[in-house]
Amino acid sequence: MKMARFFCLFVCLACVLPANLAAQTGRKVSVPSLIYDLKNPDPERRKEAAVLLGQNKIREAVPGLIDLAADPDQGLRLEAVKALVRINDARALPTYIRLSQDPVEPIQQKSLEGIVDLYIVENSGFVHGVKKVADFLNPVSDDFDPLMVEPYVIVNPDAITAVVALLKSDDTDMRREAARALGILRAASAVAQIQDTLSRELNDEVKVELIRALYKIGDRKAAEAVVPFVRDPEKIVHDEAILTVGRLRVTQAVPDLKQLYESGIEESRKILGLVPVSGKDELTKRLYQALSHIGDPSCRELFEAGVKDDRVFYRRLGAEGLGRTGEKASLSLVATQYLREEDPEAKLAMSFALYRLGREEHLLEVTQGGDQGLEYLLEMDAAEMPKLYPYLESEKDSVKARILTALGQRADRSALSVVERYMRNANGDVASAANLAVRRLRGRFPS
Repeated sequence: MKMARFFCLFVCLACVLPANLAAQTGRKVSVPSLIYDLKNPDPERRKEAAVLLGQNKIREAVPGLIDLAADPDQGLRLEAVKALVRINDARALPTYIRLSQDPVEPIQQKSLEGIVDLYIVENSGFVHGVKKVADFLNPVSDDFDPLMVEPYVIVNPDAITAVVALLKSDDTDMRREAARALGILRAASAVAQIQDTLSRELNDEVKVELIRALYKIGDRKAAEAVVPFVRDPEKIVHDEAILTVGRLRVTQAVPDLKQLYESGIEESRKILGLVPVSGKDELTKRLYQALSHIGDPSCRELFEAGVKDDRVFYRRLGAEGLGRTGEKASLSLVATQYLREEDPEAKLAMSFALYRLGREEHLLEVTQGGDQGLEYLLEMDAAEMPKLYPYLESEKDSVKARILTALGQRADRSALSVVERYMRNANGDVASAANLAVRRLRGRFPS
């Protein structure tokens, strides 16, 4: 059996040798021979071995590649780290940390890639279906990068320190990638450094990634540093800032958002003689959306006007905003508009608002509301989660899967016994959602 495995690897590796290299050497190589060649006196043989071992993801070669990553030859160090990144073995983390400070920028970049890949390439660190979730959490951005680890994933502190150090790089691309990595790793320990860098950064693309990192980390207090960028003259910067303060519900941003929104409406009124109804007033819509997510009571009149607007976008967000304010004085208005509403998206938003304002019978409609409904379920706090248990018994499988997703992210440890009952459900989507929910609950409450 061992001889058969050795022969298969021998043939496979012989086949992947570059044609010109095979012609030059006229030799075939085995895995042990390649690992041995990592210490060959000939630098070309060391390079060839690193390339082939990396291409074939040979884990047995990791110790030898780690040694090669300390070679004085920068070209060999680069090939070694490239191979290690391909193999993606946790043993290489100290090497990535060290090489992230290498004087050669391509080696720094590859090391940064290696650090991030250790936490996201394997399923044990990455949110399944995160792209789908992020799409509806961030519907106004086409280029939002949703990649991030689960909140309970513990990232090595030395790795975070190494990435933070790259925020001081003279290279703009390196600073941008370092900021992006901190967001992917949800590096809460780096919040102060991200804020400090953001206050001094001149490049707009780096600013966007720093703001986005604070969004992914999800620290509402830390995101107060983003408020000044709501008024940034560059579109890509203020768009990201508006999104972030809105989604994280930074109440300190409300005066700026509200003033910008109202000034935009007034400017349109002066120029056009009326408030635009074309739907092309993109910035105004972004501002209104952010205010709706924050749901500050000071915006109640704006939201009530939105609920009565001719445009679905404003009716939906106006209803959501009123629900989040908790101002029950708006209950009658929302209930009346709910009865008149014909658009399903806006009507579901009104169901959400009615639930938030005390009409609990509307929770059923929220659970049945597809991805939009899931967004609302994810706003519920842990104490509300038991209200969803009855729907796990009575509703169809697609609803069960959404409820299980919400429980996994929002419930407390008491939900574990409920969720576990669905891990072997006959419906694959339900079973998958239950298994992921169990993993998330156990990750958040390991005891």
